[in-house]
Amino acid sequence: MYQKISDMHEKCRQCQFEYARIDTEAWGPQSSKRVMCPICGWTVYEEHNWSDGTPVLLKRNESQGFGAFRLIPPGGYTGYNAFHEVPSAEVVESLRILLTEKGWKGYVSLWDAKTGSAKLVVGHPLHKFDVLTK
Repeated sequence: MYQKISDMHEKCRQCQFEYARIDTEAWGPQSSKRVMCPICGWTVYEEHNWSDGTPVLLKRNESQGFGAFRLIPPGGYTGYNAFHEVPSAEVVESLRILLTEKGWKGYVSLWDAKTGSAKLVVGHPLHKFDVLTK
Protein backbone atom coordinates (compact mmCIF):
# COMPACT_ATOMS: atom_id res chain seq x y z
CA MET A 1 0.00 0.00 0.00
CA TYR A 2 1.37 3.39 -0.95
CA GLN A 3 0.88 6.50 1.12
CA LYS A 4 0.27 9.83 -0.57
CA ILE A 5 2.82 12.48 0.38
CA SER A 6 -0.08 14.79 1.27
CA ASP A 7 -1.00 12.35 4.08
CA MET A 8 2.35 13.03 5.74
CA HIS A 9 1.75 16.70 6.54
CA GLU A 10 -0.98 19.20 7.20
CA LYS A 11 -1.25 22.98 7.34
CA CYS A 12 -0.10 24.67 10.54
CA ARG A 13 -2.94 26.45 12.31
CA GLN A 14 -0.57 29.00 13.88
CA CYS A 15 1.81 30.30 11.19
CA GLN A 16 0.01 28.73 8.19
CA PHE A 17 3.12 26.82 6.99
CA GLU A 18 1.81 24.20 4.56
CA TYR A 19 3.94 21.29 5.77
CA ALA A 20 3.55 20.64 9.50
CA ARG A 21 5.01 17.17 10.00
CA ILE A 22 2.94 14.16 11.05
CA ASP A 23 4.55 11.43 13.16
CA THR A 24 2.63 8.32 14.20
CA GLU A 25 3.21 5.44 16.56
CA ALA A 26 1.22 2.29 17.31
CA TRP A 27 1.31 -0.33 20.03
CA GLY A 28 -1.34 -3.02 20.12
CA PRO A 29 -4.79 -1.42 19.77
CA GLN A 30 -3.40 2.02 20.75
CA SER A 31 -1.91 4.66 18.48
CA SER A 32 -0.73 8.24 18.68
CA LYS A 33 -0.37 11.04 16.17
CA ARG A 34 1.74 14.14 16.58
CA VAL A 35 1.52 17.05 14.15
CA MET A 36 4.27 19.63 14.66
CA CYS A 37 5.18 22.69 12.66
CA PRO A 38 8.95 22.85 12.16
CA ILE A 39 8.71 26.63 11.74
CA CYS A 40 6.73 27.91 14.75
CA GLY A 41 6.40 24.81 16.95
CA TRP A 42 2.58 24.56 16.94
CA THR A 43 1.72 21.00 17.97
CA VAL A 44 -1.31 18.72 18.07
CA TYR A 45 -1.11 15.39 19.90
CA GLU A 46 -3.78 12.68 19.74
CA GLU A 47 -4.12 9.18 21.17
CA HIS A 48 -6.57 6.64 19.73
CA ASN A 49 -7.83 3.17 20.58
CA TRP A 50 -8.55 0.79 17.67
CA SER A 51 -9.81 -2.25 19.61
CA ASP A 52 -13.04 -2.52 17.59
CA GLY A 53 -11.36 -1.71 14.26
CA THR A 54 -12.28 1.98 14.14
CA PRO A 55 -10.37 4.75 15.86
CA VAL A 56 -11.77 6.18 19.11
CA LEU A 57 -10.15 9.43 20.20
CA LEU A 58 -8.92 9.10 23.79
CA LYS A 59 -6.88 12.26 24.19
CA ARG A 60 -6.21 15.42 22.19
CA ASN A 61 -4.00 18.39 23.03
CA GLU A 62 -3.20 21.40 20.86
CA SER A 63 -0.33 23.65 21.91
CA GLN A 64 0.78 27.05 20.72
CA GLY A 65 4.34 27.03 19.51
CA PHE A 66 7.00 29.41 20.79
CA GLY A 67 9.55 28.25 18.24
CA ALA A 68 11.06 25.05 16.92
CA PHE A 69 14.46 23.44 16.63
CA ARG A 70 16.30 20.56 15.08
CA LEU A 71 19.60 19.24 16.37
CA ILE A 72 21.59 16.72 14.38
CA PRO A 73 24.68 15.48 16.25
CA PRO A 74 27.83 14.81 14.24
CA GLY A 75 27.20 11.58 12.32
CA GLY A 76 23.71 11.17 13.75
CA TYR A 77 20.03 11.59 13.07
CA THR A 78 17.28 13.25 15.04
CA GLY A 79 13.82 14.74 14.72
CA TYR A 80 12.18 18.09 15.14
CA ASN A 81 11.19 19.58 18.48
CA ALA A 82 9.04 22.49 19.63
CA PHE A 83 9.17 25.06 22.38
CA HIS A 84 5.83 25.13 24.21
CA GLU A 85 6.83 28.10 26.31
CA VAL A 86 9.25 30.93 25.69
CA PRO A 87 12.72 29.36 26.08
CA SER A 88 15.17 30.98 28.45
CA ALA A 89 18.22 32.79 27.13
CA GLU A 90 20.35 29.97 28.61
CA VAL A 91 18.51 27.33 26.59
CA VAL A 92 18.87 29.29 23.35
CA GLU A 93 22.56 29.92 24.09
CA SER A 94 23.17 26.19 24.74
CA LEU A 95 21.59 25.34 21.39
CA ARG A 96 23.59 28.11 19.67
CA ILE A 97 26.85 26.67 21.04
CA LEU A 98 26.00 23.18 19.76
CA LEU A 99 25.19 24.57 16.31
CA THR A 100 28.05 27.05 15.95
CA GLU A 101 30.90 25.59 17.98
CA LYS A 102 30.36 21.86 18.52
CA GLY A 103 29.75 20.66 14.96
CA TRP A 104 26.04 19.95 15.27
CA LYS A 105 23.70 20.80 12.39
CA GLY A 106 20.20 22.19 12.46
CA TYR A 107 18.46 25.38 13.47
CA VAL A 108 16.51 27.26 16.12
CA SER A 109 13.53 29.47 15.37
CA LEU A 110 11.57 31.55 17.89
CA TRP A 111 7.97 32.73 17.65
CA ASP A 112 7.56 36.51 17.62
CA ALA A 113 4.07 37.25 18.99
CA LYS A 114 4.29 40.91 17.93
CA THR A 115 4.72 40.08 14.23
CA GLY A 116 2.86 36.76 14.31
CA SER A 117 5.74 34.94 12.67
CA ALA A 118 8.75 32.80 13.50
CA LYS A 119 12.29 34.15 13.22
CA LEU A 120 15.31 31.98 12.48
CA VAL A 121 17.81 32.83 15.25
CA VAL A 122 20.64 30.36 14.61
CA GLY A 123 21.50 27.72 12.04
CA HIS A 124 19.57 26.79 8.96
CA PRO A 125 17.06 24.01 8.20
CA LEU A 126 19.23 22.77 5.33
CA HIS A 127 22.51 22.56 7.30
CA LYS A 128 22.05 18.80 7.49
CA PHE A 129 23.49 18.70 3.97
CA ASP A 130 26.65 20.65 4.83
CA VAL A 131 29.95 18.78 4.90
CA LEU A 132 32.18 19.51 7.88
CA THR A 133 35.63 20.53 6.64
CA LYS A 134 38.56 20.99 8.99
